Amino acid sequence: MIQVAILSNDTQLEEALRSAGLKAGRVGVDSLSTPPRGNSSPAALVVDIRGQRQLPTGLAVFRKQNPGTGIVLVASSLDPHMMLEAMRAGVTECLQDPVTPQALDQAVRRVLVDALPEQLGRVVAFVGAKGGVGTTTLAVNTAATLARAGAGEALLIDLHTGSGDASLFLGVEPRFTVVDVLENVHRLDDAFFRGVVEKTKVGAEFLGSSDRVSQSAADPQRIRALLDFAIRKYRFTVLDVSGSDVAALDALEIASSIVVVTSQELPSLRRAGRLTHALRTRYGSSQVQSVVNRFDHRAEIEQADIERAVGGTVTHMIPSDYRAAVEALI
Repeated sequence: MIQVAILSNDTQLEEALRSAGLKAGRVGVDSLSTPPRGNSSPAALVVDIRGQRQLPTGLAVFRKQNPGTGIVLVASSLDPHMMLEAMRAGVTECLQDPVTPQALDQAVRRVLVDALPEQLGRVVAFVGAKGGVGTTTLAVNTAATLARAGAGEALLIDLHTGSGDASLFLGVEPRFTVVDVLENVHRLDDAFFRGVVEKTKVGAEFLGSSDRVSQSAADPQRIRALLDFAIRKYRFTVLDVSGSDVAALDALEIASSIVVVTSQELPSLRRAGRLTHALRTRYGSSQVQSVVNRFDHRAEIEQADIERAVGGTVTHMIPSDYRAAVEALI
């Protein structure tokens, strides 16, 4: 079944969505009045009326027969009368020509999120303020805890391109990596994903980082496509993210929680403050938390100083305990 149906003669719309990792295909105007069979309704419908003065016949009928499908309208201009008719027909997003691939992808993903069922998985992203603050330790053990607690399937994704260490913590040597998936987001389905993830001894499934540099890893749209797939398959998806990875940080709107990990050192705190502010500005204060790892209560920098630096309450203060940290290396 196609994920996004496209009513248009413009092949570029289809190519743009497929390159963003969505299963897209063009349909004819007759399909608007054809009742869906079983679970055959597309998740989204893109209707291209550029060069036309009215909506296609049957759009309102399509909406009634497919109430869960989001509709994106692409028009030459956003004429008020046309927009009113579009709203009455059930259109949820409108784009004006010229339409960029990014704008189309964002509009389609917004209607896909609106149409998602409530029983979707959660994404927890651990973002390191700088290297060496223990982000991977927290991400790996969180995924392990969720899997061992019987909370449902858990997936850990190491998004550190070229420098990920999660595989060492888990004691696995992945045959495939996150780059292999990002380069093939157009193939994402259960069969493909089962072939690339690794089973681990802690119960969580794992998608490791790659030493290979790829332009796909710098594409937020491809990372979003991977996360969109993961929340449908896993109850929990845990991300290990570098605070300097712009593409990964740009793809976190789907995350339930974004946890910025820092230590008490001044360079780490300065970076954590900037990073936390940027993420809260973009995704909202309720979505972003701060955690201090290796906290030493005897240090000159106290909790109040840390909270001033990060601009808010620190959710957890993890004590500096070398023995516990070593034992946590699963």
